Amino acid sequence: MARGRIQKALSGFYYVDTGGSEPLRCRARGKFRQDGLSPLVGDWVEVRETEPGAGIVWEVEPRRNDFVRPAAANVDQLVVVASRAIPVTDPFLIDRVASIAALKGCDVVLCVNKTDLVPGGDLAELYRRAGFTVVETSAVTGEGLEELKKVLAGKLSAFTGNSGAGKSSLLNAIEPGFSLQVGEVSQRLGRGRHTTRHVELHRLSCGGEAIDTPGFGAFDAQELQLELKERLPETFLEFRPYLGECRFVGCSHTKEKGCAVLAAVRAGEIAGSRHESYVRMYRELQHVNAWEK
Repeated sequence: MARGRIQKALSGFYYVDTGGSEPLRCRARGKFRQDGLSPLVGDWVEVRETEPGAGIVWEVEPRRNDFVRPAAANVDQLVVVASRAIPVTDPFLIDRVASIAALKGCDVVLCVNKTDLVPGGDLAELYRRAGFTVVETSAVTGEGLEELKKVLAGKLSAFTGNSGAGKSSLLNAIEPGFSLQVGEVSQRLGRGRHTTRHVELHRLSCGGEAIDTPGFGAFDAQELQLELKERLPETFLEFRPYLGECRFVGCSHTKEKGCAVLAAVRAGEIAGSRHESYVRMYRELQHVNAWEK
């Protein structure tokens, strides 16, 4: 038996890095299907080699966290790649992903990319004020790449963002040997075309690991809706100092008198756009009931 980490899952095979020159190409043990467990990229596993270069995933070690879409586990931080250039990122999508990450115990890094085309200082400042780590980058000029490498060092990071925002381009700029496929951006539609078709873990020379995932649409919060409804306020970092300070117990932080969160919004301590995202998510989750879980 050997211990390793799943680097890639493709067509029913799991490619496990056990420290050898090549990953071990494995099938999953039948027991996992019976138990309703699927190995994921990022999992630490025990494998049994059945022949040179091939084996079976025998055990999956306990996870720090896991995501259904994208199918990945043990993620330390989500790197949300955003842009003020085409395709322009809707801040609501950043806020939605950040809330899902908070439920999963993941940190969030906002990477404002394509600064060679359109400066993103306003977007960067908005999220710095909210308590996020923010890096402004350009895969073309190299701006911010050294700072980004420091943020990635020693962690497993999953990259997400608009299709066309530059996730694969950034990884190629950090590690030119990757040669990840980069898509074109449709000027007519203002969005990119998906180029990442599967989830794969890449080792970085800065000492970290990165997963390039499909775009924002891949982050499926369906299985988290009830938990998100119950814990939504705490998933907004800048709300936390004010929770429990409202006049009424059970305050929704949307319209109540004596709401400490709303007072902070009026005082400029919480950005209005962030609160608008919160209210939008709050309303979307109102139909979720415990018996539907």
